[in-house]
Amino acid sequence: MRVAKAFSLGAWLIVSINLLMAFGAIGVFSRMTPAIADIINKNGRSLIACEEMLTALVMSGQKEESTAKHRQKFIEALNRAISNVTEPEEPASIDNIKSHFEAAFTGDKNALKAVTDSILQLSAINRNAMTEADKKAQQLGRGGAWGIVFMAVFSFIAGIIFIQQLDRKLLKSLEEIKSVLIEHQAGEIRRRCAGANLPSDIRRIFSIINTLLDRTSHDFSNDR
Repeated sequence: MRVAKAFSLGAWLIVSINLLMAFGAIGVFSRMTPAIADIINKNGRSLIACEEMLTALVMSGQKEESTAKHRQKFIEALNRAISNVTEPEEPASIDNIKSHFEAAFTGDKNALKAVTDSILQLSAINRNAMTEADKKAQQLGRGGAWGIVFMAVFSFIAGIIFIQQLDRKLLKSLEEIKSVLIEHQAGEIRRRCAGANLPSDIRRIFSIINTLLDRTSHDFSNDR
């Protein structure tokens, strides 16, 4: 029956939309997680390196015998920053740090200022990059959320249409058949199945039932 096929397709459409919503939600969150992790892994390392370099510079002036130790820590942090360049603006700051940090550890105030300013600039570059990456992750989340909302609205509308069609084309027809048969059984032999704007399959079923009722009524009249 074409009606049955239509309702079957409608049901599968709603199921498919809901599956798309589920997989869409999974896809959004699975993409957001790496994006957030990427922020921490890339720019977070450089920020930690900047903090360690600043700490080494400050601590090196406390005791003369500890200068070599803090200088070594500074170099290790600098090397981590060099190996973790993620933004195009970083190399200029790193080059400036490399050029002046030796003099800064000997007490050259101009060199110390130049290195400190470059470290702060490097930190700001990575912090700004984290902010931008965070905005992109939020945009991805909002875009995914609106996509899911759109699919949910579409699923809701499709469900309403499906229910309306089910009621108009099938449930009312079944109710009509039930009513006619109950009344016929109660003795109202003139009642027949009727309805407007029915699918061809339902009209055919009504026609068959009415034909059978006509025969039953005719036989009943002959018996009388």
